[in-house]
Amino acid sequence: MTTPKPDIPATATPTSASNLSQEDQDFYKEPDFNTIAPKDSKDLKDGVVPSPTAETVKLGIKPEPKVDVAAAPVAAATTTNGKTQETPITPKAEAVITTAPAPAPTPVAPTSHATVATTTIDPTDVTAVTAALAAAVNSTDDVDMTLAPGTAIEEMNLVLEESIDDDSDPDEEFSGDELRENDEAESEEARQSRQIRDRIEELEMRNNILAANLDDALLEKQRIEGEFGRSVGFSQDLHRQLVETQQKLVKRERDYEVMSKNYLEHVRLIRATDDDHSTIIERLTQLKASIEHLVRKAQGSRSVNLNKEAVIEHFKNSGLLEGFPIPADNLEAFHLNLYMESVIMSTLVTRFFGKALSCIFNFNEGFKDIYGWMHDRNEKLAVRWRQQLCVMITQDPATKVRQEEEVTAAATELSELVSKVYTNANELAKLRDLCNKAFELSVAMTAFESVISPETVALGTAFDEENMGPSLKSNPEGKVALVIFPSFVDKERAFNIRSKVWCY
Repeated sequence: MTTPKPDIPATATPTSASNLSQEDQDFYKEPDFNTIAPKDSKDLKDGVVPSPTAETVKLGIKPEPKVDVAAAPVAAATTTNGKTQETPITPKAEAVITTAPAPAPTPVAPTSHATVATTTIDPTDVTAVTAALAAAVNSTDDVDMTLAPGTAIEEMNLVLEESIDDDSDPDEEFSGDELRENDEAESEEARQSRQIRDRIEELEMRNNILAANLDDALLEKQRIEGEFGRSVGFSQDLHRQLVETQQKLVKRERDYEVMSKNYLEHVRLIRATDDDHSTIIERLTQLKASIEHLVRKAQGSRSVNLNKEAVIEHFKNSGLLEGFPIPADNLEAFHLNLYMESVIMSTLVTRFFGKALSCIFNFNEGFKDIYGWMHDRNEKLAVRWRQQLCVMITQDPATKVRQEEEVTAAATELSELVSKVYTNANELAKLRDLCNKAFELSVAMTAFESVISPETVALGTAFDEENMGPSLKSNPEGKVALVIFPSFVDKERAFNIRSKVWCY
């Protein structure tokens, strides 16, 4: 900053102090600074305290409160275009602050000699400078005054400019430490700003990822909703089909009940009993178990009631002992008990199962001839005639009388044999029950469309597990030595009860 120089005409001469008014003289009067300072004071020069006007001042600079300067402002009067202006001259401390011109403060005595500048002006020049400024103020010439080189006012301006330049450097330049601190502050701010930007970018990236995931989730939701809708539709179709199927099933069950009723009505007309294959199997199984139980009870504990001589005698008379693999002397109790089971079953076959309707129809041989003749010409009519004949026989009141006669004869024969073989045995009631079961079974099996009849197994046949059942202590890899219970089959082999055999 350059201090403006007062415009003083070149031809102007210094005006004596007597030409100034009393007010100007009082204003520009030089105070007395001939106060003796302490000897150790650094501001002491020739033992005299320097004048405040000797301090380096700067034009337009307002002293800061921290600087204690007692120098009074010096007002330089300049004339510009016929108008008088005052430019205050104030000391400069640390900072350069350009402000609007302010009123000159009242001179204050210095509080500290150490703050007074060392630049001095000769007191003899002050009078000349003052006179020159007064002349410039009083001059009415509108031409800027040019200071002659080497004059006192010019030297003072130069000194003021140098002082301003010297004082302005500390305020306009920063030290290295301040610059480093500013750089560090700026770098810290830049780092924080960069971290914030990085965090913002990271959050934006996460936001984008979440947005993409949200879009994928929405698409997946739409897909699942679509599949759910299709599944619901499919489930509804299945439910509708289920309802329709259930309705059809209920209708068919009603139809089946009607058909079953009609079938039973029809069967009653052509079948002597209400039996089917399952009931026949169950009744034959019960018959076989009843025979086993009867023999077991008759023989007593450990076959104590068994009469071996009577059994062996009967065995020889039947002709089976000759082909039996074990000699008569080596026969054990279980062999003889098995033989007695086979004897009882053979009697039932001979009297009831072996000749259909013979128990009530006196002309059984004639029946077979007639049935054969009809079967050769019309099988269905022959079968129907046989079934109707069985129905007529079962419904005939005289059948019960004939049945009683046949059952009594068979039961009596078997009872005599059992009582002879097993001492103290009286099984007539059980034998009568067995004969009644055999009679009823024979009529029921003859009334089927395909007659079920007993089929014996030839002796010496290899054991067949599929069609044979082993008895007590039978060799599963041997050959048939005794048939205890025959097999029951029909013509088409749709019905098959396995035989019970003993193999050696």
